[in-house]
Amino acid sequence: MKESFFMIKRAEELLFYLLLFSIPFQTRLILWQQNWYFNEWQAVSLYGTDLLLIILFYFWFKTSLKFKLQIQDYFLLLFLLFSGLSILNADSMVISTYQFLKLTEFVLFYFYIKNYALGKFNVFNSFAAVLIGGFFQAIISIGQFIKQSDFGLRLFGETLLSPEIPGIATFINTVGEKILRPYGTTSHPNILAAYLFVVVFTFYAYFLYKRRTENKKREYALLAFYGILLFAFLLTFSRTVIFIFLIGLFIRWILLLFKGLLRKERLKIRISRIATVSLLVGIIFSFLYWSEIKSRASISSSDEAVALRLYYNNESLKYGVNLTGVGIGNFTNWLMEKNPYQERWFYQPVHNIYLLIYSETGLFGVAFFLLFLIYLIKTFISETGLKTVPEYSVLLMVASVLFIGFFDHFLLTLQQGRLVFWLLLAMLNTNYTQKIAHHT
Repeated sequence: MKESFFMIKRAEELLFYLLLFSIPFQTRLILWQQNWYFNEWQAVSLYGTDLLLIILFYFWFKTSLKFKLQIQDYFLLLFLLFSGLSILNADSMVISTYQFLKLTEFVLFYFYIKNYALGKFNVFNSFAAVLIGGFFQAIISIGQFIKQSDFGLRLFGETLLSPEIPGIATFINTVGEKILRPYGTTSHPNILAAYLFVVVFTFYAYFLYKRRTENKKREYALLAFYGILLFAFLLTFSRTVIFIFLIGLFIRWILLLFKGLLRKERLKIRISRIATVSLLVGIIFSFLYWSEIKSRASISSSDEAVALRLYYNNESLKYGVNLTGVGIGNFTNWLMEKNPYQERWFYQPVHNIYLLIYSETGLFGVAFFLLFLIYLIKTFISETGLKTVPEYSVLLMVASVLFIGFFDHFLLTLQQGRLVFWLLLAMLNTNYTQKIAHHT
């Protein structure tokens, strides 16, 4: 009996680590699509990670569903309620119902991480699962950039890639070459960038706080691992995410200096090693890809990516106060009605999660979502007092992702983005920071 219990417990733990490893995979079965051609925003899919979540939820439900709701959680449930009510306004009931079920799934995921997984699974083993998944993506991404095409890894959901395919993320460098940005196995380089952003900061937590005996070979191997991760992250050429990454590093450095948070010599040595590798990678990357860096650093309102973002934002706001929304998941259908005869790739959600929620669920929906975020952050600050580096770090991570939300929609519309978004929100929790604190 004891053996059987142990095996079930071990299986649950391994499935959780597999979920963390699988975050960037697009492996899925497309169950339904609205038109003869495929549009991501007009389709119903079952992802491999959905199946993992269902199994993990089963273990959770079977063990215990008892947990204490905090004030922010009530606002989250009200947001979910108004999202459900918005289905009544939807042009496509199928898409809207599917997107509501997806939102429900990830609200459950938030509660699962916050109230169950953080207390049940080893935090550093969880970090290791994320890091292994990130390294796998880094190798694929570097290969895609060098090859300027995909590897045919359809089993993992890798997109068909070529600089000549319409709608694929490319840019022109300063010498006139068309450059394909790497995707990994995600659906866009910006999603890959956000994912690797999280992986890099996961590495910092793992490298700085995991207790281990000093071993130079192991230390150098970990730092080489980090160098590859950072190089792949920079190769995404995601302006917003890389900018936020640099700002985040600067803020952390200021906090370490002026808040007196860095007291242990061991941490100082490890931080200096990370800084050395980061500087070395930055120099090598700049030497190899200066033409590409100069091109991406130049931002103009005439750039297609910028112009489209401005257009989507304007469309979401120009029809006056929106109380009830056009229906969760239905912005793309609504846009097709308002502006027909465009190319298929043109029809996308608003590239701003706050405007997207406002457009689809109305004023009440976005109000409750914002109240959820405000009280989530307020409760975390109140409970922790922000006395340690991990507490500041996880708060900055969440703030960074919320800032990314002003410039893209994938945090709420795509599987990989949703996993990253709700996982980070759930980590804004004393259960997480206390576990890290025990190792510092």
